[in-house]
Amino acid sequence: MRNVTRMWTGVAVALVASATTIGATSGRADAAEAKTIRFPVAAASKFRDNFGDCRDDCARSHAGIDIYAPKHTPLLAAADGVISDLRPSPVTIAGVTVSVRGDDGWTYRYVHVNNDTIGTDDGNAPYDQRFGPGIVLGARVAAGQTIAYLGDSGNAEDVDAHLHFEMYAPGMRLVNAYPSLIAADFMPRGTYCRYATNPASDPSGASAAGYWVLGSDGGVFTYGDLAFHGSTGDMTLNAPAITLEATPSGRGYWFVAADGGIFSFGDAQFHGSTGDLVLNQPIVGMAVTPTGAGYWLVARDGGIFSFGDAQFYGSTGAVTLNQPIVGMAATPSGAGYCLVARDGGIFSFGDAQFHGSTGGIPLNEPIVAMAAHEHGAGYWLFARDGGVFAFGGAGFHGSVPGTGICQPAAIVGASGSATGNGYWMQGGDGIVWSFGDARRDGDPATLGVRATGFAKAVVQ
Repeated sequence: MRNVTRMWTGVAVALVASATTIGATSGRADAAEAKTIRFPVAAASKFRDNFGDCRDDCARSHAGIDIYAPKHTPLLAAADGVISDLRPSPVTIAGVTVSVRGDDGWTYRYVHVNNDTIGTDDGNAPYDQRFGPGIVLGARVAAGQTIAYLGDSGNAEDVDAHLHFEMYAPGMRLVNAYPSLIAADFMPRGTYCRYATNPASDPSGASAAGYWVLGSDGGVFTYGDLAFHGSTGDMTLNAPAITLEATPSGRGYWFVAADGGIFSFGDAQFHGSTGDLVLNQPIVGMAVTPTGAGYWLVARDGGIFSFGDAQFYGSTGAVTLNQPIVGMAATPSGAGYCLVARDGGIFSFGDAQFHGSTGGIPLNEPIVAMAAHEHGAGYWLFARDGGVFAFGGAGFHGSVPGTGICQPAAIVGASGSATGNGYWMQGGDGIVWSFGDARRDGDPATLGVRATGFAKAVVQ
C-alpha cells in the first residue's frame, strides 16, 4: 500500500547557482512560512524546493526558487505594489533584475530577466524585451501585470532559461518562496513543482480498446477505438450524472444520475432504476454483472439496489458509518461486491474478499473511488488528490502526485486496465491520467467539461 506524495516529470533541467542575497537580514527562514501571491510566471513551468541548496561549494546558499519556462515568457507581479528596484544591465551573477515592493510590505525579487533579442542569445535585447510596458523604477503595478520577461542573464547564460524568484517579509527577511508558490493563485495548468517518483509506464493496446468520459450533464466523450452510442448532453437532467459503466461487450454503456435514474445506450439494456423512489441518500456508485444483464446501485449510506440478474448480498444501509460510502466494485464472478467509504474503509459481501483498507490511516485527501483488479486478486483505492492505495494482487503503478504536477483537479473516477497491470484516473477538469499499461487516448480537458465519470472497454 502506498500513497505517493513526492513528485517532477520527465524533463531534466540544470539547477545552478543564482542570485546572491541582497539586503536580507537572514540567509534562511522558516520553510513553512507562506502567503497568498499571484503566480509570477505566465506559462506552464517546472520548479522544486531548491531554497537553501549549496552554491559555490557551499560558500553560499541558494536564496530563491528556480522556475523553468520558455524564454521570453512574461513575468507577472506577485502582488499589488511598486517597482522598488530595477537593474536593466546584468549585475554579477544575478543578471538583469527587477523587484516589487508589495502594498503588503513584502518584497518580490525577479532574477535572470531576459537580456537577449528575441530568437538570439546576443545580450542586446531592447528595454521593451527586458521589462513590461511602463515598467520603470517607482512605477505602480497590479498583481498579475507583466513586469519583465523570463531569460538567462547573469550566471544562467549556460543553462536553461529560468526565473530565480525570491521573497522577503517586511524588514527584508528572506523567506523560502516555495510554500507560497505551490499554493499561488492563477498557476498555469501543467505546472510541475516536484520531482517525478512514479514507476515507468508501459502503455499497451491490451489495456483497453478505449474509454468514455462522462460529463455532469450526461454528455459522453469517446476516445480510442470505441464508438459513441449516445448521451443526454442535449437534455435537462433531474440530477447530475455521476458515474459511467461499460457493457461487457464494449458496445454500449450506462450512466447513472445522483437520483438513481439510469440512461442506457448501445447494447446496454435498461433493467430498472431508483429514479422514481424517494431515497434516504443519493446514489454514489454503480457496478455491472459479468453478463451485462443486471447492475447494482449503491447509495451514500451503503444501501444497495439490485436490478436484472444482479443479486443482493448485503449492505451497510442499517450500519452507522464513520464516513459515507463513495463507490463500489463487483467481483469477476458477479457473486459479490465491495463498498468503499470516504475514509477508505472496505465492506465486502458475497464472494468479495477483504484485502485491506485505509480505514485506520490518516489520509491527505479522502477516498473518492475504487477499482477491482481484473482477475479479482485485489483492488485499488483512489484519493481525491490522485493518491493510490493498492491491496492484494493489485500493483502500484503510480499516482497523480507522483507525476510532480501542481494543483491537479480533484479525481472523480477511476478504472483498472483489462490486464490488471495499470489504471486510469479521471480528473474533474476532464484530464485523464494513465499509469502502468493503461494507454492514454485523449481527454476533453480543453472543452470546459465538468467530468464526473470514466469507463474503459474491451470490445468483444
